[in-house]
Amino acid sequence: PFNHFISELGEVGVSRLALVFNSGLILGGLLLLPCCIGLGLLIPGAWAKLGMVAGILASMAVSLVGVFPMNKLKPHTLAAMSFFRLGLGMVILFTLAILLQPEEPPLLARGLGLVGIPAIVSYAGFLIYSGVKSQEVGEILDPESHKERPRFWMMTALEWAIFITTVPFFLGIALAL
Repeated sequence: PFNHFISELGEVGVSRLALVFNSGLILGGLLLLPCCIGLGLLIPGAWAKLGMVAGILASMAVSLVGVFPMNKLKPHTLAAMSFFRLGLGMVILFTLAILLQPEEPPLLARGLGLVGIPAIVSYAGFLIYSGVKSQEVGEILDPESHKERPRFWMMTALEWAIFITTVPFFLGIALAL
């Protein structure tokens, strides 16, 4: 996690289980889709509806990351960066929807919205850092862009942080429902 991208697990010709990993991304995106739709329809208010739209698009983007593994770097990077941007929007909007629920009592405890903050920080940190390190589209997530792989690479650590914070965000919401 400190110097390898998550997507390297799906790199055809490098990872023996690339097909399993990429199939998991496709399936994961497809499973995230009804979750985002349900959450958007369940929580009252415009923030939830906007979160649902961002979530639908983020779900499709993460599935495309599996369709275009890392050995197809340019379309992979476009899909992955789309997911990171849309994922940030999705988490921000669903967090706002939970915190600003118009109903009393709220459907979900408003404090549950605080679970979104680490995910927001992770997505934003990754996007800001990748913008600071901006290169050609195909090079942003290219491990070969470094002559020698660093022992600690901020880009990969931030990408793993997105995964590590997004899963508990949705798990927390699911458990609260």
